Amino acid sequence: MSAATWTLAEAQAAIVDSLQPLTVIVEGLQVYGFMNTNPTPPSLDVFPGDPFQTGAGFGVGSTQVWFTVRARVSTADQEAGQKLLLRLLDTHDPASVEAALTDAGVVSPEGVSGFREYLEDTATDGRLLGCEWRVSLFL
Repeated sequence: MSAATWTLAEAQAAIVDSLQPLTVIVEGLQVYGFMNTNPTPPSLDVFPGDPFQTGAGFGVGSTQVWFTVRARVSTADQEAGQKLLLRLLDTHDPASVEAALTDAGVVSPEGVSGFREYLEDTATDGRLLGCEWRVSLFL
């Protein structure tokens, strides 16, 4: 099935499938196909980006969509977490998120953020560090 005939759910699932091989490379990596509000780092989740959808031609059915692939790591060992993020960002590392997405031929990565801090649970100082890839495909 080509991307041009996918539903949104199938497109999101294809992105997640392309990331699954990274679980063999990165010990304990959690890959979740939706926005994960309770991640167990290290974690990748996939969800609709913002903006999400735009017309890519004439009429309904010619659509370009963007998804966010978000990586988050623990800050318990700050150096180890940042080194893992660098591995996920490094296109020359086997743990590269961009390479996994590109090699699968599913989506086109269009950019990646720098490091970001996520406040998951401020009551318990549940801070995580991460970054986000913006990926697109045509449906």
